[in-house]
Amino acid sequence: MNVKAGLYVAVMGALGDILTLFAIPIGPNTHINLYVLPAVLVGSTSGWFLGGLAGAIGSLYTIVLWGHPYSIIYGFLLGALTGLFCQKLGLRPIVAGIIAHVIALPWLYFSLVGILGNPLPVFYLGMVTMVIQLVVCLIISEGIMAVPALKKRIPQVSITGRVKGFLGHPWAS
Repeated sequence: MNVKAGLYVAVMGALGDILTLFAIPIGPNTHINLYVLPAVLVGSTSGWFLGGLAGAIGSLYTIVLWGHPYSIIYGFLLGALTGLFCQKLGLRPIVAGIIAHVIALPWLYFSLVGILGNPLPVFYLGMVTMVIQLVVCLIISEGIMAVPALKKRIPQVSITGRVKGFLGHPWAS
C-alpha cells in the first residue's frame, strides 16, 4: 500500500460513514443509505484488501446508529469479495458485487436473526432494502469507472481475469 492508496481508502471510508447518515426513503418506515459505496468502488478499482478495508471503515458509524457492529464485517466482506472477483476473475463490478452479497448473506442471517433475534419478516425487508442500496451503489461505481480521466487518478490493481463482453471488467486490458 502506498500513500495514494491509503488516502483513497481513508477518504472513501469517511465518505461511507457520512453516507450512513443520509437515509433515502423508499416506502413507509423503509429507507436505504449508500454506506456500501466505498466498499464496492474501492474493491472494484483497487483490489480485495483495500476494498475490505474501505468497507470496514465505511461501516463504522453503523455502530452508533444501529447499535451493533455486524455491519462492519458485512462491509469488509462486500469490499473484499467484490475486489477479489473483479481482480482475479475480471468480472464487471455490478456482477462481482451481487455475487459478493450472495456469499455474505449467511453472515447477515446469522448476525441479524441468530444473534440479534430479528424476526424473519424484518430480515426479509432488510434484505430487500440492502439489495436496492447495493444495486444503486454498484451503478454509481460503474458510472464513476466509466470516466476515463479518473482511471489514472484512482489506485488500481491489475485485472488478471479475462472475462470478455458485458460481464468483463471495464478496466481489464
